[in-house]
Amino acid sequence: MSNRVGIAASVDVNAAMQLQSPGALITDGFQKEITDTLRRSSVLEGRMTYTPATGDLSTYYEQNTINGGEAVDPRKITSTATSNPRTAHSLKMKAITNQVNFGLYDNLLGKQQNNFPELRAKDLADMLNGVGLRHGKMLWRGTDTNLMVPTTLEYVGIPKQITNTFSVGIGASIVSAICAKIAAMIASEVYELMPTAIYIHPLALHYLEEEEKLASFNSTHISNLSKTMVAGLSVQAIQTAAGVLPLIPEPFMPYTVNATRTENTDYGFAIVTESMIEYHYVGEKSIGLYELGTTGNLADSYVGVKFGAPVAKGPSYAHAYGVVERPTIVAV
Repeated sequence: MSNRVGIAASVDVNAAMQLQSPGALITDGFQKEITDTLRRSSVLEGRMTYTPATGDLSTYYEQNTINGGEAVDPRKITSTATSNPRTAHSLKMKAITNQVNFGLYDNLLGKQQNNFPELRAKDLADMLNGVGLRHGKMLWRGTDTNLMVPTTLEYVGIPKQITNTFSVGIGASIVSAICAKIAAMIASEVYELMPTAIYIHPLALHYLEEEEKLASFNSTHISNLSKTMVAGLSVQAIQTAAGVLPLIPEPFMPYTVNATRTENTDYGFAIVTESMIEYHYVGEKSIGLYELGTTGNLADSYVGVKFGAPVAKGPSYAHAYGVVERPTIVAV
């Protein structure tokens, strides 16, 4: 017999009970909380710039030169008219969606049992989290290859947009390669660059830390250096020509089996100027939640939708993408 008046059911008590003793009959109970440590977004998602799209093709202009400026005889001032060309760039908007249905019977049964009153809200939140998770993965691993003329329905992943690339071989120093690339960016006479972060695959970060344990210069490059990502959360940092940059572990960073040594993996990492990584959105920067009309089977239906696309502005100079070859460690 249940503990609610007017609701009766026949059960096999012997099968349901955990313990039977004089004066005690203990049956199963459940914690209301559901164990859940699932990943739901990318680190980059919370640090990049969000801006409204200008249209289905969101367009911006880029200037790559400043022309003119001549040394002349101060008594014979002459000049030649110049112009500074600006290039238009566009990116096609994309969409990510997810849906959850609550059947009439399950709705009624859930209310009647009252076992998990928060489950409906959690299922709605997780439906939206599914959109956020796909969004986070596609920021780094999106399979499209053209911002203007899509080849797939996914984003053009940030690594695919960056054309300033390099690699770190099996015996080469990760720290030295990062510092050299950043120094080359800072040394540009054309662009005033200031990278702000290094996003790195967690396993590549592990190898970087192992490398630094044995390095004689670790006290000046990484040891005891840290930087705050968000309030209350700090990560290791590295001393570079651009100052102290955070080493941000990014689990969605691409990685592939090395083409020459299959026992090794090429782990990705990106040196980025975060202010020049934008997400152009349509409607709202977050995920929209919409309730559909009751369907023919009397189910309540909810849909989450996110419209937009990411762009790494200045892909040939404001950012750099590298891969480091190291022995494979299998992720959990």
